[in-house]
Amino acid sequence: MVVVVTLAVGLLGGVMFMGLINGWVKQRVHDSIYNEIAHVQIHNPKYLLNEETQNYITDYPSVAAVLDTIKNVKGYSGRIKIFGMAQSDRASGGIVVMGVNPKEEKTVSEIYKNMLVGDFLDGDHRIPSIIIGSKVAETLKLINFNISKEKIDSMDVSLIPLEIKEKLTQLSDQRFRSKILFQKELKKVLSQKEYDSYVDFLVKQFSEFRLNSSLILTLQTPQGELHNQLFKVRGIYKTTNTSFDARFAYVHRNVLAATAGLDESQVHEVAIISSGMEEAKALSSQLSKNLKDLTVQNWSEVSPEIAMYAEFGDFMGLIYVSIILFALAFGIVNTMMMSVLERIRELGMLMAIGMNKIRVFGMIMVESIMLSITGGAVGMILSAGILAILSRTGIDFSMWAEGFEALGYASVIYPDASVQDYVLITILVILTGMIASLWPARRALKLKTVEALRHE
Repeated sequence: MVVVVTLAVGLLGGVMFMGLINGWVKQRVHDSIYNEIAHVQIHNPKYLLNEETQNYITDYPSVAAVLDTIKNVKGYSGRIKIFGMAQSDRASGGIVVMGVNPKEEKTVSEIYKNMLVGDFLDGDHRIPSIIIGSKVAETLKLINFNISKEKIDSMDVSLIPLEIKEKLTQLSDQRFRSKILFQKELKKVLSQKEYDSYVDFLVKQFSEFRLNSSLILTLQTPQGELHNQLFKVRGIYKTTNTSFDARFAYVHRNVLAATAGLDESQVHEVAIISSGMEEAKALSSQLSKNLKDLTVQNWSEVSPEIAMYAEFGDFMGLIYVSIILFALAFGIVNTMMMSVLERIRELGMLMAIGMNKIRVFGMIMVESIMLSITGGAVGMILSAGILAILSRTGIDFSMWAEGFEALGYASVIYPDASVQDYVLITILVILTGMIASLWPARRALKLKTVEALRHE
């Protein structure tokens, strides 16, 4: 029974670790593809060497005409990408401005699904719209932290304890212009433990974005001249990657083209979504033959770290599973050795009535295999049930959200284990059980019949 429980727990732990790491990697790869790089990118070769405004694709409509003839292309978007300086009424900072057609962009990017406030370039306004990341908004001081009695009262006590709410009333009706000032005041009224536990929740709860604020964008034209354009912030997005949120802003392509002195048919990047990761590599090869004057790169070439994440995830999963199996092997050796030692007299009797040592050795091994199979089956059922629940509800690591998002990972993980993972871990657990049983079986092999019969 002890061996069965040990094996079941070992298999459960192995599957959970593999599922957790698979979920992390799967989420990171998905967010990278659908928020940041797409499956395939096309550039002017000079742009990859020097990302300056004049290194653009000269005839985007002809590229689009080629893409329209390929079935494997699920969506594409021509983007103007220019480095610029954004200035609000309180601060300034460097950003990368993406000029896009919203309808095209929604076929390759999920940024429009990650809007905290506002819309993704919807509507027609006299002063053009700009969509910025939450981190850019923080840099440009477009966030206020407003603590009102109404907000404190509206917080659910299941999420924030009553004593914390009472302490927050000391800051009621105060407004802070920066996150640092807000956190500094929180530290004064909360204990260190309370602050560490609830600071991220309170920052989200009391932050207010200054939507419709004016933003002046300064950028350089292909002729080297500096042009300014006034925008209104009409949307703020937030992805799972803080560094992405701190760099990229979106405006209408025609507005950015006019500001930068470009023609609307001139873009710096064409992003493409294919039907799958492997299909994207075939698409990249096909496009390279059709668009010989341009550079076509698939996702693994644009961002080699994404491919590394997948390989690294599998490798890390196997390391954790190996550690679990190593600990499992010690448990099985100990249990089976005790089983052999407790049955020395019984084994001696079997040898006395004619059972040879090879058959005794085989008996111990068969017993171990049967226990391993039973423990593996129980562990498989437990793992499948728990993983099915967690894959729907997710595992919430929001307490460490800031750290996770700084690395580009979501704070809520949905474990994911494939059939191959279950089969691999089951085989490894059973093999571990068999190998760990060799030592106890060898101990039984060394027994002498007369001494075994005299054993008390």
